Amino acid sequence: MFSWRITKYNPKKRDEEGSYLDREEWTSFSEVGIKVSEEEYLKTESNYLNAITTFMNETGINKLYLVDLEICSDEAKNQSAVSFLANVWVGKSVSAQEIIELAKLTLREVIWCKLSYKNKFFVHFGYDYYMYIGASMDSPNALQKIEETGLYVEEFKSPYLD
Repeated sequence: MFSWRITKYNPKKRDEEGSYLDREEWTSFSEVGIKVSEEEYLKTESNYLNAITTFMNETGINKLYLVDLEICSDEAKNQSAVSFLANVWVGKSVSAQEIIELAKLTLREVIWCKLSYKNKFFVHFGYDYYMYIGASMDSPNALQKIEETGLYVEEFKSPYLD
């Protein structure tokens, strides 16, 4: 299985252990209006969401399964997500549109989830705006398209694998 870490963080700003050194960088949705403008946040979020669909398109995956779900906060009300979340559950097959909504809610710290399709594809999310994607096939076109958006793609094993 191929596995990548997709982030907005430049790998050149990491120490020998891999810790990110730029303390001025924003790391969460809660910093909108403090460390990051809403416009910049939404652009970055869109790049992450597009990264998922770019990989799915290249690998020919059109649905995933919700394998883990935690509702982390009362933010579901603020994000108008209560009715959406009432219709998703662990084990559910989720469409591309639902995947994007789940990813958006995860990036905004409303939920945490893991998505996968058999042993062929996964999307995991970590703290501080880290995303991990894995696929049973290499995806060079997806990698290039994602990097062109300004995100960084590094070969990396997801720490959220079972």
